[in-house]
Amino acid sequence: MRKPQKLDVACPNTECRAFNKRGLLNIIKKGKQRNGTLRYQCTECKRTFARTIDTPFFRKHLSKREIIRVCKLLAETIPYRGIARATGHHLDTIRSIADSVGEHCEQYNEYFVRELKLDLVEVDEMWSYVKKKKRAAQRASARRVKSATRTPTSA
Repeated sequence: MRKPQKLDVACPNTECRAFNKRGLLNIIKKGKQRNGTLRYQCTECKRTFARTIDTPFFRKHLSKREIIRVCKLLAETIPYRGIARATGHHLDTIRSIADSVGEHCEQYNEYFVRELKLDLVEVDEMWSYVKKKKRAAQRASARRVKSATRTPTSA
């Protein structure tokens, strides 16, 4: 039998006593799916589940890389048929990915509005701030890499 590990995943079974508790020694790795997604099993309730549960990648047969590629094309406002032609996937697959990503984004916005009691304007400002900080972090990272690759000159 495999040894339980301290992982950053939690049991998604609401009836399990370890439900949504991360860092316990109750999760073991249980192989991979065909698209490369890891599977886990809770030693408390014996339920197996995929790593991608509660994400837009859940129950998708495409690899994570392909779904991200489709999402990037969707963000560029390319029509569904164009994305289907460019990626070689069926039109219904593209629509399914767009639908699940849209639902996931909607859940995040609802959480910010309902649970955190933010206005829509505040949520929009928060996302703008996050994007700005991400760009600044990427620039700083590029500067660090650039300076690390320079060789010191001796005088």
